Amino acid sequence: MAKLNPGDAVLVASREQTAADVKSGLFYQHYAGVTGSILKIYGEEASVLVDKETLAPEIVKRHTENEKAMRQRWLDGLSEEARNKLSATEKAFGLHYSILVSLNDLALNPNAAKRPSANDLDDAEAKFLAERATAKA
Repeated sequence: MAKLNPGDAVLVASREQTAADVKSGLFYQHYAGVTGSILKIYGEEASVLVDKETLAPEIVKRHTENEKAMRQRWLDGLSEEARNKLSATEKAFGLHYSILVSLNDLALNPNAAKRPSANDLDDAEAKFLAERATAKA
């Protein structure tokens, strides 16, 4: 098995779920074959940001419904003034879909480009904020 790192594009194994999987909660049959990228590795497990288009249609439908409900609940909690200050992009935020999977059930996806890891994004954010603070000074 190839060494996996944060940011690697991966494919979840297509196999039958076992009793051990049910007990650990690290593999579900409906995630077999989905693709995504590793966000973070925790020992023998990885958090994977799933490519939504590879999920089953009923899961995408449920995710979309939950996303709309959460967005509406958030907007309803804001004052009219605060809502009016938001841009269209800010009002239409989306939710990520991530899963926790055993590293044994992941393989590199050679057909996908490498995405930045959570650490890469944190580093880029810190650099941006530092540059912005320097520019303001």
